[in-house]
Amino acid sequence: MIKKNELVYICSPLSAPTEQQIRENMKKASDYAELVVRQFHCRAIAPHSFLPAYLDDRIPEERELCLAFGISVLKLCRAVLVCGNRISSGMEGEIKTALECNIPVYSLWERPDGIALIRTEERRRTDEMQICQENILQQG
Repeated sequence: MIKKNELVYICSPLSAPTEQQIRENMKKASDYAELVVRQFHCRAIAPHSFLPAYLDDRIPEERELCLAFGISVLKLCRAVLVCGNRISSGMEGEIKTALECNIPVYSLWERPDGIALIRTEERRRTDEMQICQENILQQG
């Protein structure tokens, strides 16, 4: 799990139809980082909480620069925390990179009594095992 002072990466949606919604998503990313820091006493970073204030996500070259910066930071982290209710294309790339680099990926679940983390790889393995078992039972 996450240890005190470890650097963790906040992965959450940024893209949205309007500038206001993008700003709201930036704020959510910042809020997720603060929540994680309070809960786990780690260092959480969400580059998309501040980079769009300087670089325009709608300009392809600037978007690529932001994504490259985010991936560089992600590679320094001990874990990736997936937050929010959807996976954007940028998030897909971050998750894929984390898994390729053997960085644990967790889904953050907000609950009334706090937050919980579910390791994404473990959930995938469970799903794969269930599918495999179902196939065996159907074939048998």
